[in-house]
Amino acid sequence: MAISCASARRHSGGDVGAVVSRAEALKAPASKFSAALVGDSLLAGLVERNSYEPVRDAVAARLAPRIYSPVDVAASAVPLASVGDVEARLRRAVAAAPPPDAVVVLGGTNDLWRRDAAAVAASLARQYDAARAAGVRFVVGCTLPPFTPGVVTALPGLRDGVEATRLAVNDAIRDAAPVLVDLARACDADAATYARPDGIHFTRAGYRALGAAIGDALETALRDGTRKGVVVVPRGR
Repeated sequence: MAISCASARRHSGGDVGAVVSRAEALKAPASKFSAALVGDSLLAGLVERNSYEPVRDAVAARLAPRIYSPVDVAASAVPLASVGDVEARLRRAVAAAPPPDAVVVLGGTNDLWRRDAAAVAASLARQYDAARAAGVRFVVGCTLPPFTPGVVTALPGLRDGVEATRLAVNDAIRDAAPVLVDLARACDADAATYARPDGIHFTRAGYRALGAAIGDALETALRDGTRKGVVVVPRGR
């Protein structure tokens, strides 16, 4: 899918024609752009028990009007999923024929208590590789958000290796993800938008901001025509 922001001019008998509209210049093919979100409760949009703000809806709402194409976003994300569960879900998602155009992965938070950064990072790297090998055009990795200070204070174990594990996993994600949404840095930079009342799950506004950031990352990847080097630090919306 070719996307260009450059304006174009038409010439007819030496006369300069009208500038083509942005809609015409960016117009995408009629076929749907498909994306699969694979992860745990943070990609499912869990606000509180049995209450969700689906991230997939925010991704579609952000992306569709920007690429002038229908967008189909599916989510395979459930609370309490381990990174191994996420890996199994990803492999099922990319086994479709044809595979989705994009896959977004956010997993590993539920494994931090094991304090094994290498195992989480290895699973995520396998997921990125499996998606690309299956023909997925854009593979997005999201860093893991921090626990809020109150949770860290209440649970001393977080000071004894869990936070260090999260930081190490995020370093690995930043190195390995073909397209990066740096959610962890967004939480540090904009605590109000990415508030986490229970210590880790976002408010409805936070999930909408995350979905918008994923949409921005996909738009940038499409515009640049690249699978690597796209980095998006989400900002408040």
